[in-house]
Amino acid sequence: MIFWQPFRTILGPAVVVCIASLLQACGSLREPEAVADATPPAGYAPVYIRANAPIPKTRPSSARAEVLRIDTRDPSTVKLYVNIVDSTGLNFIGARSMICAVVDSVDGEKRTVTKQLVVREVTEADRIPTAVALVSDNSGSMGETRARAVQDALSSLFDQKISGDALAVVRYDEKTSVEVPLSTSPTELKNNLRRDGLTGFGGYTAIHTGIAAAIEHLNNAPSTFTSKSIIVFTDGWENSSKISKDSIIQRAIETKTTICAVDFGENVNDGYMESIARATGGIYTRIYGTSEFKPMFEDVYRRIKNHYVVEIPAETYGRHTSSVRICWPKDTLQATVEYDNTPDVGAIAVLGVQFDYDKAVIKKESDVAIRNVARLMKAFPNMEIELRGHTDNRNSTADLDYNRKLSEKRAQAVRDAIVARGIDARRVSAIGYGDTVPVADNNTEAGRARNRRTEFVILRK
Repeated sequence: MIFWQPFRTILGPAVVVCIASLLQACGSLREPEAVADATPPAGYAPVYIRANAPIPKTRPSSARAEVLRIDTRDPSTVKLYVNIVDSTGLNFIGARSMICAVVDSVDGEKRTVTKQLVVREVTEADRIPTAVALVSDNSGSMGETRARAVQDALSSLFDQKISGDALAVVRYDEKTSVEVPLSTSPTELKNNLRRDGLTGFGGYTAIHTGIAAAIEHLNNAPSTFTSKSIIVFTDGWENSSKISKDSIIQRAIETKTTICAVDFGENVNDGYMESIARATGGIYTRIYGTSEFKPMFEDVYRRIKNHYVVEIPAETYGRHTSSVRICWPKDTLQATVEYDNTPDVGAIAVLGVQFDYDKAVIKKESDVAIRNVARLMKAFPNMEIELRGHTDNRNSTADLDYNRKLSEKRAQAVRDAIVARGIDARRVSAIGYGDTVPVADNNTEAGRARNRRTEFVILRK
């Protein structure tokens, strides 16, 4: 991968991948081995979780809050995954009620979320059965020293495995091998792990293919494993997969598999693996030394099992800066993160548009939602959307077409409001589904309220 980096700058990634594929077919070139350790940037001081501890009644001087996962797959809700740690590697638990607010900024507008804040705590004591596939780069640039260091780290992680969880190992260069099938037994895991460096590997780098193999292996896991994650490790650039990045992200979303990504060293494709992790709600980490392999794998695994989930409604789409605040009686701590929650093509987002019962007149409190969509469409001049109106099942017996007509009028009212804000009418279509597509139980008031909704779907971006 280091060999190819100057050529990527000159020729572009796509051309280099084509050349690499041709040379690979001829058997005339292999990836050269990189140096074992890289030089970290100034100020690099990662904290690796090693144990849980109760949150102190006063803020520890070395405590810090971290957001390493952001899940924006549901366009109506943003989930921020938070850890509170100290410099010794303690992860503080029991602070759910202390997470007091999220300050969210986008396009110069700021809001503080308190009453709508939803906070959940997940710890390894919950015993949620988790299946984790460890996807290890065995391309030539890894070299024997680093390859064996990774294998030692994986063996150490098997000893740290939480009872009830299952782990697996997938190795890849331009090919893949499920070397260690999913197992809950540390002994079985260690017996199946080959600690032989790059023996049988050492070729090019097919990151996508390795991830795809792991997704399918986890997808065949017993249904008792309600949580599925991948930890993929690489020291460089994708250069030989026949599977696209978008395809593996889509497959991960379909199978409810979280992809956590770890970049090693200086010669990586900046932002590439992070974008895969962000798109699937996973953790992204970058490390620089072989001494970090063991604590890094344990840290990512523990963060999968131990975290706070902080949910806020997504009232505005675009580039956000969000700060999660943890409040002690006389002190506060906060973690700040940036993310973009613009929905992808095909994503269905619920609009916060309100109507009086049995009417199609938009209520004043819906202005924020209307402005939000109009601003999004101005930011993406080629964007086209479809508005979808839905009702609950009341009135359906009197007139079989009544609810469809009502939902269509409501969708059309939203369309008119968006067009009135300067959006070309040809970019916005509207359709009413009546009560035919419920998302909740119509036999309860809460369920009926969820079913009375207006959605928008991005047709083109």
